[in-house]
Amino acid sequence: MKKLSRSNIDNLVEEYRDDIIESAQELVQISSENIAPKGYEKASQEYLQSLLEDIDAEVDIFNPMEVKGIKEHEAYFEGRDYSNRPNIVASRKGEGNGRSLILSNHVDVVTAKPEEWESGDPYSGKIENGKLYGRGSFDMKGALISTLFVLKILSEHNIQLKGDLYFESVVDEENAGSNGTLASRIRGHNADAAIIPEPTMLDICPAAKGGRQYKVSISGTAGTDYGGEELLNPVYDISYLIQAVEEYEKHINEDLNPDDFFSNQDKPRTVILDKVQAGELREGGNIAIPDQAWFSVFINSLLDYEEPHQLDEELFNFLDKNTPDRVNPEYTRLTRYLYPFKSDPAHPVVDLLSKNVGTFTNQSPNVTGAKFACDGFIFKNFFDTETYVFGPRGGNAHAPDEYVETDDLVNLTKIFLDTAINWCNKE
Repeated sequence: MKKLSRSNIDNLVEEYRDDIIESAQELVQISSENIAPKGYEKASQEYLQSLLEDIDAEVDIFNPMEVKGIKEHEAYFEGRDYSNRPNIVASRKGEGNGRSLILSNHVDVVTAKPEEWESGDPYSGKIENGKLYGRGSFDMKGALISTLFVLKILSEHNIQLKGDLYFESVVDEENAGSNGTLASRIRGHNADAAIIPEPTMLDICPAAKGGRQYKVSISGTAGTDYGGEELLNPVYDISYLIQAVEEYEKHINEDLNPDDFFSNQDKPRTVILDKVQAGELREGGNIAIPDQAWFSVFINSLLDYEEPHQLDEELFNFLDKNTPDRVNPEYTRLTRYLYPFKSDPAHPVVDLLSKNVGTFTNQSPNVTGAKFACDGFIFKNFFDTETYVFGPRGGNAHAPDEYVETDDLVNLTKIFLDTAINWCNKE
């Protein structure tokens, strides 16, 4: 079995620097937007399939709905369309008596809107001053390529591991998805530990927040009262609810005693009020009282919110108590509940990642909680897999001019390669 020191890995991966960055650029240039309930990941998955063709690995390409038992699983979320949305899992089987690891990525991205990108076309893949720009570059196509190159380097240099190593590119993680991740687990692609390279700014995160998106709507009576009709304008009532959401965010962050992984954050529980609508929005459209007004909002939860109903009841009760009695909102759960999760912070994978961050980036490792919710709960909460979120530096995720640091894509490849070798060769 060929052994590599960290200095060997540094030099070896540097030989692939241009290929890593170019492949990330090409993947970013392929749109794979998730517009729930549909998604458009197929072209990106086909590109990844082409990169895997010459790699010594077993490649499994499948539609999540092909997986027997997925609809019956308690973590399955109904209402998504998986037409032309394949998962990809590539595995290098070990020689035996080692531990297994899965590098789990999602290939879907949020929409490019708003489209006022100063960097140019959202899918340009432009590289400037060490930054790769484009929708999904930071979240998370850049790091996805880093993990794929771990398999590529192992294959091309005939480096065998004792344990199994998996690379996966799943669909439908954005917009609080996770059925793609669930499908891979039910299909049998499981390991002793998982690393998810979401954009953490090189923080090592054994824990992540949870959350859910809701729609809050008010019905009114449309018209102009020219004929003496008695009308009810829902915009006035929705304004009370919007103000209550602002107060709700302040309220839930008062007197918090969060887990240590989240205690250093100024606002451990974030609220994102992302859409507000009332009336006909076209220019030149109808001038009239609308029949409905609504907004959608995403609420983060922390580790003590173990059940979905806790977050539901907290939000609904607060809004009901902090708006006038005549305000009668309708609440709709738009997404699944993304469970918060926490893995063992003393796990050997954390130690390996910490050492490698120091070695390959000259940055002191920081072990903390992720600032967001993700699909890691599928691994930890439903398949008892120790799961760690760790990814590159960059900026503007889900916003115009999203970018990832190109040096980090190379350094991540080094970090993941060394971590895989040391973890998978551990009996």
